Amino acid sequence: MSARIFLSSAIVFALALRAAVAQAPRPAFDVATIKRNVSLSQSSSQRNLPGGRINFTNQQLRNVVRAAYGGIDIEVVGGPGWIDDDRWDIVAAPATADPDAPWREMLKTLLMDRFKLVAHVEQRERPVFLLTVARPDRRLGSSIQPTKTPCKIEGDCGSTDINTSGGPAGAPAGGTIRGTARTMAQIGRSLTGFADRRVLDRTGLEGRYDFELKWGDDVSIFTALQEELGLRIDAARAPVDVVVIDSVEKAKED
Repeated sequence: MSARIFLSSAIVFALALRAAVAQAPRPAFDVATIKRNVSLSQSSSQRNLPGGRINFTNQQLRNVVRAAYGGIDIEVVGGPGWIDDDRWDIVAAPATADPDAPWREMLKTLLMDRFKLVAHVEQRERPVFLLTVARPDRRLGSSIQPTKTPCKIEGDCGSTDINTSGGPAGAPAGGTIRGTARTMAQIGRSLTGFADRRVLDRTGLEGRYDFELKWGDDVSIFTALQEELGLRIDAARAPVDVVVIDSVEKAKED
């Protein structure tokens, strides 16, 4: 009898725990302002400010969804045409400044509440590039070294600064990428915009690195990648996470 009582109690506890988890509120911003941007400007910005605040200016909603689910190398498919045509200004902040605030999860909540976003993540095979170590002895180049920057926030520690100079038809003719306390996966993400496909880390290298990558008219970014950082990219196909928009609505401005 006691065994039956114990088992019943365990089942009740498990069900109660599951219900509590299901009812737990999602991380959310306490203050948020959303407005259509009708300036017709071609410039846009995404700023993650201290204390868990965000400031998105003149952003397509598809890019906002991309930011919520991981960053520039996340593919977002589906949705009506206005998510690429309309532009939005979004400013949001938690009640108290918190450097550990999970701003991506809070942004997802904001999108679900204000834009009625319903989305799911699934894997699809896509053309990709694989980031690998170029040298057989696995030594890296002279422009990259293990960081000395302490990291308290695992996900958002460090920074990447990308600057490019325009060439014919506005194409980047040269530039510099500087990174502080970046993982190899994050270095791959910083290359995605120049590779026109996702760059996945296959170096097998752990830890975080400081680096500076420079290229110009006479040296492509991928030649510089090998010469300066001791890394290379190889074309492949691989299953990657894709965010699929099931439904979404225009937010009411405030």
